[in-house]
Amino acid sequence: MQTLTSLLHAIPSPDSAAMLRAQQHVDGLLKPPGSLGRLESLAVQLAGMPGLKGVPHVNGKAMLVMCADHGVWDEGVAVSPKIVTAIQAANMTRGTTGVCVLAAQAGAKVHVIDVGIDAELIPGVVNMRVARGCGNIAQGPAMSRSQAEELLLEVIRYTHELAKDGVTLFGVGELGMANTTPAAAIVSVLTGSDAEDVVGIGANLPLSRVGNKVDVVRRAIAVNQPDRNDGIDVLAKVGGFDLVGMAGG
Repeated sequence: MQTLTSLLHAIPSPDSAAMLRAQQHVDGLLKPPGSLGRLESLAVQLAGMPGLKGVPHVNGKAMLVMCADHGVWDEGVAVSPKIVTAIQAANMTRGTTGVCVLAAQAGAKVHVIDVGIDAELIPGVVNMRVARGCGNIAQGPAMSRSQAEELLLEVIRYTHELAKDGVTLFGVGELGMANTTPAAAIVSVLTGSDAEDVVGIGANLPLSRVGNKVDVVRRAIAVNQPDRNDGIDVLAKVGGFDLVGMAGG
């Protein structure tokens, strides 16, 4: 049976030679160098992806949207009611959200994956639910290490199956009220930045409440003491099910 360690070690590095050839090709086109901005760097990156043999061409496309609720919502770090997670997940199954419209334009299929919504199971979603919402990171860990590892493995297996079915390009996304708080905590830990430098307003949090959000992130880190050299430890202690799911993808 494959372990998380063996799966991670099996990920190949990008093909640097193919990326160099792609960059030279793009720079040789009849246009000012760099005039297409991010599109150019994306094309070069895509050319270096293993399996494409230097040709930035894709067939099947999938957008994996990880949906989960967060215990830290109780700390007043979000303005949207928690039920919005379930409502919007249901909307995605009907193709009526922004990501669904944009994915349709790109020819990508949206996979709505419930990894921890705090509601009854929604018809049409992929059920990978760990629990109905994770723990409140301001008071303790988001989840146990074993829960994080099991979810990572489950999402990796799901991604592999899609690849076997012909998907060559994946996108990941998230849905979960209050999830910019654990996201900020993760960034703070991994970069060594102060919470004040990485916390934002998320989904329209009033500026008057940003200070509380900064405080919550600092408390989460102090309470949980995540090890910045251990990604799984960081995800389990100050992350969330949706963020773990994205990492698995």
